[in-house]
Amino acid sequence: MAPVTLSRRSFLGGVAVVAAGALTGCSPSSSAGGGGSGSASVTLPKYIRYEGVTPDLPGDASGIPDTFLRYPAKPVAAFSRPPGDGSEIRGSVPIGGPVPPSAGRNAYWQELNTRLGSDLQLTMTPRADFPQRFATAVAGDGLGDLYTLDMGMAHLPDFLRAQCQDLTEHLAGDAIADYPFLANIATESWRGTVFGGGIYAVPITRGVQSSALLYARGDLLAKHGITDDPRTVDDFLALCAEVTEPRANTWALSSAPMPMLQQMLGLPNNWQVEGGTFTHVLELDGHREALELGRRLVDEGYVVPDGVTAEGVDQKTWFASGAALLHADTYSAAPGLHQQSEASAPDYAIRMVRTPSQDGKAPAALWLGPPNNTLSAIKKGDPERVRTLLSVLNWLAAPLGTEEHLFRKFGVEGVHYELDGTDPVLTALGKSETSEGFFPVEYLVDGPRSNYFPGRPDVAKDVHAHMADMVPGGVADPTVGLYSDTQGTKGGQLGTALSDATNAILLGRKPVSSWDAVVAKWRADGGDKIRAEYEAAYAEANG
Repeated sequence: MAPVTLSRRSFLGGVAVVAAGALTGCSPSSSAGGGGSGSASVTLPKYIRYEGVTPDLPGDASGIPDTFLRYPAKPVAAFSRPPGDGSEIRGSVPIGGPVPPSAGRNAYWQELNTRLGSDLQLTMTPRADFPQRFATAVAGDGLGDLYTLDMGMAHLPDFLRAQCQDLTEHLAGDAIADYPFLANIATESWRGTVFGGGIYAVPITRGVQSSALLYARGDLLAKHGITDDPRTVDDFLALCAEVTEPRANTWALSSAPMPMLQQMLGLPNNWQVEGGTFTHVLELDGHREALELGRRLVDEGYVVPDGVTAEGVDQKTWFASGAALLHADTYSAAPGLHQQSEASAPDYAIRMVRTPSQDGKAPAALWLGPPNNTLSAIKKGDPERVRTLLSVLNWLAAPLGTEEHLFRKFGVEGVHYELDGTDPVLTALGKSETSEGFFPVEYLVDGPRSNYFPGRPDVAKDVHAHMADMVPGGVADPTVGLYSDTQGTKGGQLGTALSDATNAILLGRKPVSSWDAVVAKWRADGGDKIRAEYEAAYAEANG
């Protein structure tokens, strides 16, 4: 099919997604790599779907989550008694949003402790500072009973075996049935908790919510007569050219979205595996084509100035203000994007782009995000203590549609939230005390994340429709569930070098031809060793 001229076509079909929503988004903070090793010798926890709540649009085995258009009118009381034993539970967690008042000044936190049956004392650290704080806490034995793991830490399996409880006997196979809401977590998430032949962690799952896509300002694109998805890369470039107006402080893109460009060109999700041999996407000729495409976007002025090196918060701000009409982010960012832009543009409307491909016959394959945001672990203890802590985590993992989930996310009705129909809407006190609905117990455990946007059923329908088109044909990173020690010790340093080299090319400081030397240095500095370790872990995991 020949491309239709831009002025006559529509862009991003489907229902418009308009601003609203009571919750602030929470972006993942995990490493993109896998998790455990030796999973072939471990019976993973059995997946037992919780059937106590009926979604409006059910998810499926491809990874599409359940979708709720409204909060269920009669939430299910899943627990008859508190899970705690009355003893204090100490925890260490990162926090991405505003820090809530301390327990002594926080009615929500106090009620949480009452419902848990134990006083939960949390040390909260801003996400950016968490790795350093984690290392300090390890040295001083200050992590507590439950703690979020820094998945990028060096020698993670050694740390787990030395200081964390082996949970295999409690969770493997049918044993997990004692904790039905942990059993409600998909098998794929549990693969990343296996290290050295044992289950040493609990997943903080995100599933496809961590997959990246292009968001578009549908309201502003409509002014250009654009209401349909670009089908090909050429269509995408034509759209960028039409909407970029530097004199009006308007650009097509908030960044040069390299992962999205790689997807448009049909490249593998980080690693390609053929016959057990791993090849990184950066080694492929197609990656050089993606660099050429990214360089063109910047050179022709389609990217907001400073968009190549800007922080994500700046890019979100440009998208909210209308300075950028396209923005790459994850599904999980949708609530925050709505709330952030609600005040700045009352007519604001988001649309979700089906990623264009080279031939335009179908959207490009979506790169599926890692199953887990991160992991949490339990300090070594006697079996009864471990069972108590697992029971607390099980309570916290109760899914949408239960009384426990409603309280965990929104607090107490009339105090922390009011009902708009059946949808809870946080009060000012609720936003403060619950950290805007993201109280950081979600970094100790989190059940499967449903598509739900309070008061905005159209948003939920649009997200579900996009996922239905994109997720079934999605491509997973083959290193998910594998572990490379060199990635743990050198991955951050290598990643910084690759990012710097990429930015130098995008900004025109280096030619694309310089990439061959970058790849050679990456291989010599640790890339080949990472490859070998992934290949060994892959062989072990596949018997």
